Amino acid sequence: MYPAIILLPQPDRSSRLLLLLRPVLAIPHLFWSLLYGLGAGILHFLSFWSIVFTGRHPKGLWNMLLSYFCYSVRLQAWMLWLTDRYPPFTGAASSGHPVAVRIVYPERMSRATVFFRMLLLFPHLFFVIGYTFLCAFVQFLTWWTILFLGRMTDWQYRYIASYCLYTLRLNAYILLLVDEYPPFNGAQPRAVEVRFA
Repeated sequence: MYPAIILLPQPDRSSRLLLLLRPVLAIPHLFWSLLYGLGAGILHFLSFWSIVFTGRHPKGLWNMLLSYFCYSVRLQAWMLWLTDRYPPFTGAASSGHPVAVRIVYPERMSRATVFFRMLLLFPHLFFVIGYTFLCAFVQFLTWWTILFLGRMTDWQYRYIASYCLYTLRLNAYILLLVDEYPPFNGAQPRAVEVRFA
């Protein structure tokens, strides 16, 4: 099982009002995510060189990057309408938010794969572009579905959640939180709820 596990429970209902107000409600997060992302970029730079020289990701830096990652996971899930719960401005693991993250701390990391990580991700570049284009189309249909029905259909949820999981695993790999190469899918293992118990 991939070491970055994200729990995205399917909402029973979605608020039409929140759907319409979401662009306005997102404004504070746009500013905060830029600042938070800048700090995470500095931590990422320090982590990169620490791993290249020692083969280990310093636990303190890893925890801070994990906090940023948890924040971005909840924000992305909210932006993709996978939850109506407004994302907190922190990445605290015990925030009570329905979207949860579990990542296993890697004791050792490959110096070579970390050094050439962006080059290794090159095949994902083409895949993610096509996946994003298709997800944007599904998002357009989902917006209207939620507006008229008050909920997304099962197939819309599965597709959007799959896209979200795929991109979040890429982000975990880019942020040096995991050493395992991300799969070219957003399949959620059936055992994921067991890992969250």
